[in-house]
Amino acid sequence: MKKRFEFSKKLKTISYVLMLIGLIAGIMAYTADTHRFWANILFSNYMFLLLALGAAFWMSLQYIAEAGWSAAFKRIPETIACYIGPAFIFMLALVFLGMKYVYPWANPEELVADFGKYPELKEILEIKAPYLNKNFFIIRTFIFFLVWFATVGILRKFSKKEDEDKQGALKWFEKSRFFSKVYIFGFALTFIFAGFDYLMSLEPYWYSTLFSVKELISGFFHASALIILIVYFLNKKGYLPFMNSSHWHDFSKYLFMGSILFAYAWYFQYMLIWYGNIPEEGEYYFLRRFHFSQFLFTLNIVINFMVPFLVLLPNRLAKNPKVLVTIAGILLLGFVLDVYLSVFPPLTHTFAGMGEHIHPVFGLYEIGILLGFIGLFMFVFFRNLAKRKYIIPVNHPYIEESLLHHNAH
Repeated sequence: MKKRFEFSKKLKTISYVLMLIGLIAGIMAYTADTHRFWANILFSNYMFLLLALGAAFWMSLQYIAEAGWSAAFKRIPETIACYIGPAFIFMLALVFLGMKYVYPWANPEELVADFGKYPELKEILEIKAPYLNKNFFIIRTFIFFLVWFATVGILRKFSKKEDEDKQGALKWFEKSRFFSKVYIFGFALTFIFAGFDYLMSLEPYWYSTLFSVKELISGFFHASALIILIVYFLNKKGYLPFMNSSHWHDFSKYLFMGSILFAYAWYFQYMLIWYGNIPEEGEYYFLRRFHFSQFLFTLNIVINFMVPFLVLLPNRLAKNPKVLVTIAGILLLGFVLDVYLSVFPPLTHTFAGMGEHIHPVFGLYEIGILLGFIGLFMFVFFRNLAKRKYIIPVNHPYIEESLLHHNAH
């Protein structure tokens, strides 16, 4: 078994090429349409930030539940969480340089096409101004990332100590278990407001108490899919040769369970808003379903709920790594679609006018910038994974249970 991951020249070249494509696409987008450029920065950066936070959430759950089967894989979510650093840089750029191009409340006279025609819009923004203002938005961003940096950083530090201190490994495990509770509490508390800030405030005229809950579930759910893809890749490269059907089956449970939780949050937000028939709330779904794309609106719930639920229901398919990896890949595409439907309809709607019919926009700029972020994520992940002495946590108290894991299903 290979002990240390090698960041190969091929992987580096792929990540560099993807980042170069993203840089070129970003420059072209910024030159042609500044609003669209910043919309894409928010779209792509938010996705990978949520995956990083969701992966840390997944890792913390393993500690808290004292799960033995997953001990050998904890290095993967731990390293995915390293993207929080680059995410912070891009989010700072957005709040200092791009806020006025994206958030209607930051520059309503220029961003909202019908601002002068609807005086009630101005009144709503004035009511929400104590919270939705530039200075407080910046302060909250620093608070969010400070909490995420601190808690994830402590967990990574304890993980390294566990690798280095064989005699005191149990002590570091117990500390990791305690701070996992701190991370989950801090993440849940801060992300409630982060979800409001980064996505929901794109439409400051509506509100939903379930929105951030759905986003939190989405982060955990889709981060599980990303972890599965990376585990499969490492297994094929010879780094995780101990993998068996029981490991894959346990991984599949996260996708199966996550699809149900995602659908639950999505449906109840939809049902409560639609049934309540409150115009300022119903506008969220009315815009996406009737003014943007009925097909994409429906496809979102099909990909993120129906496909994983129906395919992974039989145990035989859930244990099959090829089937599981295919579903994980489809779910990541579903994640892109879900975030796209949160970011682009309100921005396109804002610029076009309140009563105008709009169309999905996903061209070379969106594809190029997204590829750039994929390249950046690959570089950050593989570079940090290669820094660790062991790809498998050798001193973890449950490592033997994980390596010899077998369940009779």
